[in-house]
Amino acid sequence: INNLDVYPNPSRDIFNVTFESKKKQNIELRVMNLLGEIIYDEFLKDFDGRFHKIVDLREYSKGIYMLELDSDNGVINKKIVLQ
Repeated sequence: INNLDVYPNPSRDIFNVTFESKKKQNIELRVMNLLGEIIYDEFLKDFDGRFHKIVDLREYSKGIYMLELDSDNGVINKKIVLQ
């Protein structure tokens, strides 16, 4: 996974998630609260190329969340702040 970006961060409600995969792989994108509860989950089968997703968290409490990107090569975590 290359060029993982989450913006704007911090945000009031909407986050853009972008990344690039140069080879086909299964990717799972999750957003979790600090209790480890999954509040957003998306599975991409045999994905390659550029990815862009708008994640809307306006119905959730302000605070810190974790974005987790699980691919064939491992897991990447990013902290996102909802203010």
